Amino acid sequence: MLETDVDIASLDSLGPEELLRYASETFGDRAAIGTSLQKTGTVMIDMAHRLGLPLRVFFIDTLLNHDETYELLGEFEKRYGITIERFSPGGDQIESLNKSVGQYAHFLARPTCCQVRKAVPLQKALATLDVWISGLRADQSEHRRKEASRAGWTHVAKGRTILKLNPLLDWSAEDVDRYISENEVPYNKLYDYVSPYGEKYNVIGCRMCHIPVRDEFDPRMGKFPWEQSKKECGLHDHGSGI
Repeated sequence: MLETDVDIASLDSLGPEELLRYASETFGDRAAIGTSLQKTGTVMIDMAHRLGLPLRVFFIDTLLNHDETYELLGEFEKRYGITIERFSPGGDQIESLNKSVGQYAHFLARPTCCQVRKAVPLQKALATLDVWISGLRADQSEHRRKEASRAGWTHVAKGRTILKLNPLLDWSAEDVDRYISENEVPYNKLYDYVSPYGEKYNVIGCRMCHIPVRDEFDPRMGKFPWEQSKKECGLHDHGSGI
């Protein structure tokens, strides 16, 4: 795909439904929604279904997700009549990671762990695509607010460039919750969890890397809580890229 074939400025002015329709009708099965089954991803799956768009959906399975996440994946496949494509690290890659860093690589070398468990499988998924539809939102972090755009180009393996769309970029958490409530969209039940100390999940990913936190903390505090950083795992490291 040539960058000259796409009018980025025009795409940046489209709403979520228009972007999903554009991706599906223009690129067919070379476009897909990538989701970790957090709330923004579930909204886009439901939205595409309501529009009658046969968009592919893929899930990067780190093999360390909560049981509730895998249960939700099955619920979505059954409810929407879709097959969610799973991309995972190979057993040899995990063994190599464990031998080089240890079984607690997520604590000792978190970027390396994310590279093996997330970034490498993502590259496998993106190799089959010309358009990656992401659930990234600007209000999720200062980094994303500054760097992300609704439509842009991202570099993938072997020097390829593909289109990345963030249809819900300007939605707030309240907008997402409102859509889920009004349309009865399934969501991860961990979002309903409240500890005896008022801790709640704001971000859900690998079990050991995401914890519930109280409302007075920044919502991203629960992601890699031992780190003081921009809190990116590598999938969206430049806001609109990997």
